[in-house]
Amino acid sequence: MTSVWDEIDEWGPEKVLQVYDPDTGMKGVLVIDNTSKGPGKGGIRFAPSVTPLEVFRLARTMTWKCAAAGLPFGGAKGGIIADPNKVDRASWMKSFAKMIKPYCPSQYIAATDVGTTELDMAIFAHEIGDMRACTGKPSELGGIPHELGTTGYGVSVALQRSLDILKDLKIMQIPQKSQTRVVIQGFGNVGSFAARFLDQSGINVIGVSDVSGFIYNKGENGLNIPKLMKDMKGKAKLSDLKDYGYDIRDKDEIFEIDLDIFIPAAMGGVINNKTAPKLLGNGVKMVVEAANNPTTDDACEYLYKNNIWIVPDFLANAGGVIGSFVEYQGRTEKEAFDLIEYKITKNIKEVLTEAIMKEENPRKIATELSKQIVYRAMLLRKGAISVAREAYDRKDRISL
Repeated sequence: MTSVWDEIDEWGPEKVLQVYDPDTGMKGVLVIDNTSKGPGKGGIRFAPSVTPLEVFRLARTMTWKCAAAGLPFGGAKGGIIADPNKVDRASWMKSFAKMIKPYCPSQYIAATDVGTTELDMAIFAHEIGDMRACTGKPSELGGIPHELGTTGYGVSVALQRSLDILKDLKIMQIPQKSQTRVVIQGFGNVGSFAARFLDQSGINVIGVSDVSGFIYNKGENGLNIPKLMKDMKGKAKLSDLKDYGYDIRDKDEIFEIDLDIFIPAAMGGVINNKTAPKLLGNGVKMVVEAANNPTTDDACEYLYKNNIWIVPDFLANAGGVIGSFVEYQGRTEKEAFDLIEYKITKNIKEVLTEAIMKEENPRKIATELSKQIVYRAMLLRKGAISVAREAYDRKDRISL
């Protein structure tokens, strides 16, 4: 069975911590992957499926994501192993914060992720005793909550800019915005806001799903997203809308319908050797990765070889971490959304243009660009350490 130690390379991880609190029963993981560009940035995932290997892979994605976005952060990730609805989440979050406090915020800056909210970040920051220990805090604490939809907004920008570039270069033939069929897997904070911002831009969202079901409308105008989001207030899952007149199907039917663009906005590995051929057979032309690591390597290569464009996760879903950077600087919500649009537009244009010129998979191009940035930072850090050591040695010699 693969473990974190099987995947160690020249990039990291620098630290892997597994923590346990016998008083609460809390079990957690912190992986600090690479801090050459700055403290590791990454959310805290709260789910029973969390494993050290998963947390490491998410931390590595954050390393590339922060580099690609040009942010002074490295990559890291936290994880608490439990269903947050079945434990005392406040005490577990406080316990996790207490256990990793020596590393925050000098080496790790937290944020929300699957299973965590702005209130969890408030608990985390207060337990650490430093508001810089995390982002995504409530606005009352100077935060820019991820519940504002920063990640979903970035996904919508990535999708639209990708379409613009591929259409202008006559690489892809997709109908007008109002006729483009988008399906979103996952209707949490990321998927729901991606749907909202795409709908506002005139793009047709015809289906959304979560763990409980798949809501679909193949009509000319697709789903009424504002109504759907209004109906979902106070609801835990899409299946709670069974009496609201929606066509609710089995969640796996999301891979059985005709579409143009697929947005995985749930968990990792959902596009794999089994589901990728289904997407291809249903006419998919583009995958925009809103979730982290949603496509396996084999499936990514399979889709690319069949002329399906994949916008990599660490480009498409960087809106959250860009917004976190703005919060970290103490700036405003408007500045966060403006910077998200600027950076994601710039990065999408750079990666897709180079991928087309070199006839390479966009994920490979994006990863190589991020590696170059991180590698330069590693060299600079190594050089700075060498200079400091030389200065220290000279001082020692003088004192002797």
